[in-house]
Amino acid sequence: MGDAPVTTAGTPATMRACRLHGLEDLRVESIDVPRAAAGELLVRIEANGVCATDARKYRVGVNDGVYPFNPGHEWVGRVAALGADVDGWSVGQRVYGDTYGGYAEYATIAVEPGAWSCGPTLIPDDVPLERAVFLEPLADCLHAAIDQGQVRSGDHVAVVAAGSMGLQMIAVASQLGARVTAVEPKSERRELARRFGAAEAIESDRWPERVRAGADGAPRAVIVCAGDPKLVPQAIEAVATGGRVVLFAGFGDRSTTPVDLNAIHYREIELVGSEWIGAPPNQRRERYGQAAEIIASGSLPLEELVSARCSFDDLEDALLGRSELRVLKTVFVPDRADP
Repeated sequence: MGDAPVTTAGTPATMRACRLHGLEDLRVESIDVPRAAAGELLVRIEANGVCATDARKYRVGVNDGVYPFNPGHEWVGRVAALGADVDGWSVGQRVYGDTYGGYAEYATIAVEPGAWSCGPTLIPDDVPLERAVFLEPLADCLHAAIDQGQVRSGDHVAVVAAGSMGLQMIAVASQLGARVTAVEPKSERRELARRFGAAEAIESDRWPERVRAGADGAPRAVIVCAGDPKLVPQAIEAVATGGRVVLFAGFGDRSTTPVDLNAIHYREIELVGSEWIGAPPNQRRERYGQAAEIIASGSLPLEELVSARCSFDDLEDALLGRSELRVLKTVFVPDRADP
């Protein structure tokens, strides 16, 4: 499209953004609106999902970037400008972006996939924002269940922790034909787990013993969706001989725990991680397309997981709320109207 970027009239010179400057140091700032470089889109952000990873970066620090750092990476918005040499995209289209920078009024994204980005994904106009922000998390769940957990129809699968990600994992495993047991201490979330497809939802007290003694026997896969290290040896105890334990959650600054290596050896248990849609260079980018189809179909009521909205002035409280497990999912909306 030539060397000059295509711009949209009315795009301001500056914007508001929330950026981390250190541990628990989040600031609302006025900074320049980024320019769409060659091969990039400039997007006006409509919403960004507040993620557990964002809350962890707020609390324990950034290990994949430099300060000041904008950790938002689950955003939806409208294309405001095209960089040079961009074909197949137009101003006004609604897209999903998985790059950092989502806690702002504008962000850029390269149209070609990168090491930690699948590039922009087109979102139909009729998809509610509260559902659209789940595209990347849902793709992650598909990767964890299909590629890492190798979940198949007829399997018994245990999903440990029915938070926002755990509930999506339950829905994905159920749609794959598995019989899912959810492990969750909160009664209201156990009820949600059943609504999202769990055949059974049990309390977390003595859960390895209880899940193995259930009608379906020991699960062939146990997927850990909370970053509590004590859950790992419990998951090894719970899984069937020859089964898989998938560590879907990140563990932040609590990343070590003793495990019974003999249990892994003699019972031939596979202990695997699951990061994003695959840690580069092993990405499974097709999971984004699958997630986009589910999002567009409305077959999963993901918007029911949204507990609240926030904007610039209350994002810090939302990050604290997410890290303290007060809510399932908060959505950041830059131009939110106050109630």
